[in-house]
Amino acid sequence: MGGKRLRIDTNFQLKKCAKKRVVGNYDRISQLPDDILIDILSFLSINEAARTSVLSSRWINLWKHTPSLNFDALSALRNKIQESSDWRNLLKTERRNYRRWVNSVLRSHKSTTLKEFIIRFDLNNSYKSSIAQWLDFAFARQVQTLELDLGIYSNCLFSGEFLYDRRSVGAPKSMVVGFKSLKSLTLRYIDMTGGDIECILHNCPLLEQLVVHGAERMSNLEVCGPSLVLKHLEIVNCEDFISLKVSAPKLTSLTVKMFEELLLEHVPMLTEVSLRCDSCSISIKRVFSQLSCCISQLKVLCLELICLQVIQHNYSCYSHFSLV
Repeated sequence: MGGKRLRIDTNFQLKKCAKKRVVGNYDRISQLPDDILIDILSFLSINEAARTSVLSSRWINLWKHTPSLNFDALSALRNKIQESSDWRNLLKTERRNYRRWVNSVLRSHKSTTLKEFIIRFDLNNSYKSSIAQWLDFAFARQVQTLELDLGIYSNCLFSGEFLYDRRSVGAPKSMVVGFKSLKSLTLRYIDMTGGDIECILHNCPLLEQLVVHGAERMSNLEVCGPSLVLKHLEIVNCEDFISLKVSAPKLTSLTVKMFEELLLEHVPMLTEVSLRCDSCSISIKRVFSQLSCCISQLKVLCLELICLQVIQHNYSCYSHFSLV
């Protein structure tokens, strides 16, 4: 990214490899099965994995089969913006570079399945078609963990329309088919409504973790269904968020920041709750009332209330209790 070219001394790499890994002219690591080598490469960043192609002919194409594609360049972007005197033009350039980088990797990639696909960069709606193509790539490979973190520098949130099947014009909204393989989904700074999230839950029968940050249009959400396998739910920094209703038999942890109404019904496995409320109309007494159906089973309870009205309560039943 950023137009910089990486120069690699291949002789140095091979000598270093020979010293550490070749005994009696025998390269033991390169003799391992492809599946094991690919698993090893999946722990590296994309760029690091690609660099192994210079080690020998045995390694040239292995990185192209890694089941994990993590395109995280957001931290590097933030550092560049902090040092730039013209961050807007820098952002435009870096967005184009990021798109070229992702497209280049996807053209080379050969794995038929994906365990993880992460897009983490500041992108605006002008990149909607590119992101839709990237998601089509991931869904076609039955991605299990998907994260879209589209940054915070854009003036408007990224539209969540690209999550829907674009072939269903005029028909009821439905998610793209690839969502059915998802086990973990993280959406940051994407313009979603409660109805969008509910549609996702309906179309993801295997989903165990859902994280939503910064969805400003989301005001009400129902996470309900006897067939839900959802274990972890996190709703954070959704400024207009008002109410959340949850009935999920497998849910074990719940994090909600910025809300007014919370209704928990059937949550027999819930043991960890973290809540933050900025409204002065919410007292701690009211919060405990909203948690009444599961209060005795909680092991971790963290409360952050801006306008705190304390009541007497026996907290000895909790393994950990935090009041901020």
